[in-house]
Amino acid sequence: MHQQIRNSAQNATKSSKPLIFMVSIAACALFALLFTTWLHHSKTRYTHKQLSLPEQSALLDEQELAKKNNDWTIITTHAGDSLASIFKHLGLSQQTLLLILQKNPYAKNLSGIKPNQQLQFLIKNQVLEQLVIPFNDTQVLVVSHKDGQYVSHINLRKMNSHNQYVTATVRGSLYSTAQRMNIPSKLIHQMTEIFNWNIDFARDIRPGDQFSILYNAFYVDDKWVSSGDILAVSYTNKGVVHQAIRHVNAAGDYDYYTPEGISLKKAFSRYPIKFSHISSTFSLSRQHPVLHYKRAHKGVDLAAPIGTPIHATGDGRIEIMSRQNDYGNMVKISHNKTYASVYGHLLKFQKGLSKGDVVKRGQVIGYVGQSGLATGPHCHYELHINKVPKNPTTTDLPRAAPVSARERASFKANAEILLARLKLFEEANLVGAAGKKSVNTG
Repeated sequence: MHQQIRNSAQNATKSSKPLIFMVSIAACALFALLFTTWLHHSKTRYTHKQLSLPEQSALLDEQELAKKNNDWTIITTHAGDSLASIFKHLGLSQQTLLLILQKNPYAKNLSGIKPNQQLQFLIKNQVLEQLVIPFNDTQVLVVSHKDGQYVSHINLRKMNSHNQYVTATVRGSLYSTAQRMNIPSKLIHQMTEIFNWNIDFARDIRPGDQFSILYNAFYVDDKWVSSGDILAVSYTNKGVVHQAIRHVNAAGDYDYYTPEGISLKKAFSRYPIKFSHISSTFSLSRQHPVLHYKRAHKGVDLAAPIGTPIHATGDGRIEIMSRQNDYGNMVKISHNKTYASVYGHLLKFQKGLSKGDVVKRGQVIGYVGQSGLATGPHCHYELHINKVPKNPTTTDLPRAAPVSARERASFKANAEILLARLKLFEEANLVGAAGKKSVNTG
């Protein structure tokens, strides 16, 4: 009898094993289904995680960061996101958002959130203490909670400077060559400005011309941000080598000079404005368009829209800034004992300037108008040499001053170093292989 019961129990155990196995498989499948469903419903289109920001972050005040770096949250935005939706996602009230936007000079920037921005939130006890929004590679907007209000300001991110070299042989046009070599257009513009008086870049450029440039480049977190000023440049045109070195003088002003220290620019700009055409040329006997009789036209009339800025063509002191009969509103600048310039028919004078003020070349002194005897908006421009009016379009302009005798030795030493670097790079024959090379200046 006992043996019979034992056999029955063993048979029952054997028959139950497949059932247990099947139940286990079903349970696992159910768990997997529930877990997958939970994952699907818990997804959000925000990248949202707790973040410990690095101690040397350029975005935030270091003391605040050291105190609260365990409470930072980062949100990576997507198309269609807004601050309102992000605040709701983080459990921040709309009242907080309104407080931030009220009387905020950066409200427009705050309202225009773009995809793939990384917004940083410092939240303590459900109160937003700080918000950081990147504007661009070099600027971030920081919103801080102080005394129940929100204050906004711009922080600049730390940029590092590197030297970069670029060299190329012209194939086609200068600008198509630069585009093909991925050379920043800013550098090409600088180079053409530097050699403006030595090379006619509109007519004299030839295929086979070569140029090499050593320039400053700026980086944020090893990411290229922008190109800076040219430090040294060499351009070979029709077999003639032109070289320029950037030099900063004792006053902090910089310019470009030949390796011998001779200035590459003239002492004066040819014209004071960007104009569409010359509406009346220099003449000793012109039929006046208003008075209808012949008299000398002592300058040139540069046609331009009303309000176009007028720039001083050279350094000097304002001798006249007032209404002057036929000239209308007129400015006269005395540049030295030899040279003077006159600007007539102005709409108005630049605010803050008056007779006796010193102005720099390129400084705005007024705006194009039609005051005085004028038939249309233009700037009447005269250039006087030893008190005699000369044709501003053809007169040979003097060169600017060379490097001062006091600074010449240091200039030449620096020029030798920069030109040696350019030569080494040119000899490395990297035009086709790399085109660019960067060196960390520290």
